[in-house]
Amino acid sequence: MKKKNNDLKVVLKKIYRLLERKQKFIFMLIIAIMIASAVLTQITPKTIGWLTDDILNKNEVSFEKVVPFLILILIVNVINEVIKIIRRVLVEDVATRTEKKARGMVIKSLLMAPLSYFRANMTGNIHGKLNRSLEGTVKLEKLLFMDFAPAIFNSVAAIITIFITLPPVLALPMMLVIPIGVWIVMKQIKSQKGIRVELLESKSQMDGSIVELINGIEVIRICDSVNAETERFDGKSEFLRAKEMKHHRAMALYDCLKFINQAVFTVLIIGISTYLATKGVITTGSVLTAYLCFTQLLKPLEELHRIFDELSECTVLAKDFFSMVEIENDFSYKMLSDKKSKNIHENELAVKIEDLTFYYNEDKSKTIINNLNLNINKEMFLGIAGPSGCGKSSLIKAICKLEKGDGKIFIDSKNINNLSRKDISETIALVPQTPFLIAGTIYDNICYGIDEEVPLEAVEEAARRACILDYINSLPDKFNSIISEGGNNLSGGQRQRIAIARIFLRKPKILILDEATSALDNTSEKFIQNEIEKLQEENHTTIISIAHRLTTLKNCDRIIVFNKGEIVEDGKYQELIDQGGIFSDMFYGKLK
Repeated sequence: MKKKNNDLKVVLKKIYRLLERKQKFIFMLIIAIMIASAVLTQITPKTIGWLTDDILNKNEVSFEKVVPFLILILIVNVINEVIKIIRRVLVEDVATRTEKKARGMVIKSLLMAPLSYFRANMTGNIHGKLNRSLEGTVKLEKLLFMDFAPAIFNSVAAIITIFITLPPVLALPMMLVIPIGVWIVMKQIKSQKGIRVELLESKSQMDGSIVELINGIEVIRICDSVNAETERFDGKSEFLRAKEMKHHRAMALYDCLKFINQAVFTVLIIGISTYLATKGVITTGSVLTAYLCFTQLLKPLEELHRIFDELSECTVLAKDFFSMVEIENDFSYKMLSDKKSKNIHENELAVKIEDLTFYYNEDKSKTIINNLNLNINKEMFLGIAGPSGCGKSSLIKAICKLEKGDGKIFIDSKNINNLSRKDISETIALVPQTPFLIAGTIYDNICYGIDEEVPLEAVEEAARRACILDYINSLPDKFNSIISEGGNNLSGGQRQRIAIARIFLRKPKILILDEATSALDNTSEKFIQNEIEKLQEENHTTIISIAHRLTTLKNCDRIIVFNKGEIVEDGKYQELIDQGGIFSDMFYGKLK
């Protein structure tokens, strides 16, 4: 329990740091409002006691004397309800502002997280965890100021009213309901410790399974494995259902105990107060006041387990949220050291690689690139070929500072360790085999990554050079046509053309094409290849091209052939075909 309290304390401090100064002031105002509301809540039972003693117990009752009491009760309750509405609006305002800020923080944290994080966590798990943890963090904030704090203030106010109004012989037995009720709640929480976390983790895994199935929908249909996947998913669902039912049965048992505790004390208090009234120790009005104050004391107890239970759950979720916010930034986003790595003065080189050894952090025993040395001259058209899994894409990731390797890489004579992500983006453009498209207009997608407004004429020219202008002009909304999530309403070739159009706007110093034209027909590929070569001449661009379709590399100034993380062949297109090595085998279809 101590650990939970510490967790809650740490989480609350972090949430408090999320608040702006104005929001912190509003929370102080909310606390003042809750105190005022708690005081006003006690006026009704006191007023009913006065009404009973001063008017209704007398032999002659005049309704005119009752009216002021009724008006007082009405005014107090209306004011109290208005105060509660103001409190609710203020809490919701702070909560929505917190949610907006928190959502931005976690999205930024994920976008700057190491790529290894995404390899270790399923996309569906991340998505589900993000939504639930964000919801839980905001709910924790609202729970404290909509449920927990008001319950505490109302309970304190009710206890004070009870001791002021009633003799100790009645007030003290009434207080016994609190420790017994809290003891039952603590037993309930202890017995269910960890089950909510297990349920959350199970649901997160279910999210991952759903995303996995959706991503593989075509293969599932081809294999006709719908029934098999449904049974597999039903098995996971049944495991989750059984866990939830075990939790619900335990909750029902403890709820029953709480009801019995409250019922016994309700009867006890009514009996004691009635007996004291018959003996003249308290008035008849005090009997009513005692009962009404006691019911106000019971209300928080009825909700106490729900509040504690939700507090516990929300604390776990908020911890998950802050763990996502506090993911260590990828090495490429870390602040550059004041003591910068040594640059070089070989101005004729676009890229220089010295003793590069590359492996993914998850498995250092498997070397992908082994002690590579490579010089790429400026304005060179370099082709990279080799069988699948030989290290081509890993080399590109190292050059783009997406993955960290051992050794040295220099981009335009600058040590890559001295270059920020902004510096990299201003120097290098990468067109991957699977383009990234956002749900937005074609114009927005072609201009993606460019900070300034781009004239439509320039975008049209870029689209023409990427061989997609005619298609765009055939659409009713042309460049304002909407591309769906991931470009699902486009063909693979159209997606690649839009990604290629971007490079004609950016005009990078170094252009990297990673199977960028793999989905294009031969005619379109040849046209685009010519336009890329024109771009190279116009802007003195260095081009690095990875291709399985070897004809793409026909006009390269130099081609290097990878195998098992090493350069095994180096030369021009026809030379490599004639020398009868791996490149030749790939050309003649002997090696994939």
